[in-house]
Amino acid sequence: STGDLIPTDIANQVAERLLNEFDSTNGGIGTASKFPHVPIFELVCRAGLRTDNAAMRDAVIFAMRKISQGGIYDHLRGGYARYSTDAQWLAPHFEKMLYDNAQLLTILLTVFNITNDPLFAERIGETCDWVLAEMIADGGGFAATIDADSEGEEGRFYVWNEAEIDRVLGTDEDAAAFKKIYDVNATGNWEGKCILNRINHPETQDAETETRFASARNKLLDVRAGRVRPGWDDKVLADWNGLMITAMTRAGAT
Repeated sequence: STGDLIPTDIANQVAERLLNEFDSTNGGIGTASKFPHVPIFELVCRAGLRTDNAAMRDAVIFAMRKISQGGIYDHLRGGYARYSTDAQWLAPHFEKMLYDNAQLLTILLTVFNITNDPLFAERIGETCDWVLAEMIADGGGFAATIDADSEGEEGRFYVWNEAEIDRVLGTDEDAAAFKKIYDVNATGNWEGKCILNRINHPETQDAETETRFASARNKLLDVRAGRVRPGWDDKVLADWNGLMITAMTRAGAT
């Protein structure tokens, strides 16, 4: 027996209604504050696949591209913050949680399988790498959360000013190109600081340029590693671990 599942025709009707809530400018649902509503994304995307409704499918793909190039994504280490405090996914609440990222990996896999877009492959790989590097608790389970605050300030671990970037990357053409693409400037984009993002330049550059960007990100990550880290909640929750194990298994298979 299939049990008391929601009939697909009702799920399709719900998806049609939810499609009206999507933000066609910035992607996702609603305005600030803005969460990546992954279960809704999955519902709408799968209804679009079942019914051959391109608008449903494309709304979710568009949202995941916007989210994946926004400041809500950690462009240096991988992984997504909990939500955005603005409508365009720039300024996150900087907490990074295991179960959010497990669900985001799942929808990234869904949209990658539809599009074969290298952006989604990169975000899947980078996010898995972050989890394996920073979220393994004693005994081998996945830890729950990295806090938003360090040294008493939200986001301090993650944000930069232009002078810091210049000290690490220099001021040559490559550094200038990085600053342009990743929204680094003297005035900052959030409380006088810079949250690295590609909202205004989401398109993939040529392979050589992207390789130089990757090198620059690694240099910045090395410097960031010397900062005081946010708090770490290392409790191992069976349900959140189940979500991440499932997502990583699917990612490995894909």
